[in-house]
Amino acid sequence: MKLKNIKTVLLLIPLVIASSCVKKGCTDPKAHNFDPNATKDDGTCFEGLTESSALFTIAPTSNPNVVVFTAQNPDVECSWNFGNGTSGSGTIDTAEYPFAGNFTVTLSVFNSQGDASSSSPITIDSNDISLFDNPLHLILTGGLNGPGYRTWHIDSACDYHFGVGPPDGDAPDWWHATANSKPGVGLYDDRFTFHLVGFKYDLLTNGDIYVHNTLGPNYQGAFENLYDWTAPFENMSNESWDLSTDSVMTLSNGAPMGFYSGVSEFEITQLNDTSMIVKYGHHDGTLAWFARYVPEGFVTTCP
Repeated sequence: MKLKNIKTVLLLIPLVIASSCVKKGCTDPKAHNFDPNATKDDGTCFEGLTESSALFTIAPTSNPNVVVFTAQNPDVECSWNFGNGTSGSGTIDTAEYPFAGNFTVTLSVFNSQGDASSSSPITIDSNDISLFDNPLHLILTGGLNGPGYRTWHIDSACDYHFGVGPPDGDAPDWWHATANSKPGVGLYDDRFTFHLVGFKYDLLTNGDIYVHNTLGPNYQGAFENLYDWTAPFENMSNESWDLSTDSVMTLSNGAPMGFYSGVSEFEITQLNDTSMIVKYGHHDGTLAWFARYVPEGFVTTCP
């Protein structure tokens, strides 16, 4: 190779190396599509959704206890939490507030650019009992004519008050507790109170709860007790409960409702004024737990 050609090749090598090291992309760290490996901005950066993308308006109807909520951004999917134990979807939705009080409404939005949410308080000045007709809510809390709450406990006097089965099953086919077979474990003295106004939930533990053996070591001071663990646990007051239309109830802040398996979502499979049966999952999805409850002060008649 001639000397002139060699010099030309040597001059081109740095240019080839430099061009091969350039990676185009979004270099703005504040952008939704920021690429930390990009070395040259290609003009594709976009901000993504922010709280301003989830702003909404609040408009009362002719009934001040019925409120219309409208998302200001029409280019997003919307999910509403109306703060009254109900939820909704769509750009425009309506919520009913049978009871006076202060509520927090949250709109969560999402699209291909990401997700965001915003919240706004709303005050309802007076009750409108005519709006409240959900039978599950009324039975769970004792209805409109009682003290406004109902307290439940495990129906320990009966067989099948507690058991386990397959995740897709509807009964504790694998194992069930017989009457009063779990004394002193921190299960039978727990009390679960559901309030109608504000959808509040109170848990009285009397100092401890019964937890699955895989979770027991997570609690300081817990000890093995009749195959599972008894764990120290403080009372939980002013938590909330949310009962969806498909009979699935969610308790706030991971609150338990009897034997604790690591979940706080419960499917109510049976509910009347004298008993309640719930099905709930296991923290690893391998089991389904079942529990039967009766109201405080009710003298049970075993099925």
